[in-house]
Amino acid sequence: MALWKPLRSTVDRGNRPIDTPKPYLSAEELAQRTPWTIEAIEKMIRRGLLVRGQHYFQPTGQRGRLVFKWAAIVAMIEERAVQSASESVIDHGEGRPSKTQTTKQVLDVEKATADLQRLLA
Repeated sequence: MALWKPLRSTVDRGNRPIDTPKPYLSAEELAQRTPWTIEAIEKMIRRGLLVRGQHYFQPTGQRGRLVFKWAAIVAMIEERAVQSASESVIDHGEGRPSKTQTTKQVLDVEKATADLQRLLA
């Protein structure tokens, strides 16, 4: 008799193994697991949505392959989902609703300064 029970089964109801992602993924693997193409991932890096050292790494140097941290990608996706859910629809009495964001964003000055210094380096 086992003294502990696994938190989650490693097989689904059809006895197929559950696909647990690796902690680090290549760009190709990330594109397979998300709705993003490789080109979209590259654009997200250029725009600064995916941050080096947080969302991705280059363990073999500047010209090496990118390695993406799955947990950080999931956290970013979930954070963006919460932000979009914080938008509400307000009726202005004219029969047409408009979207407004109900929460104000606070600028993290230290993070912004560090990001700016990283971009200027």
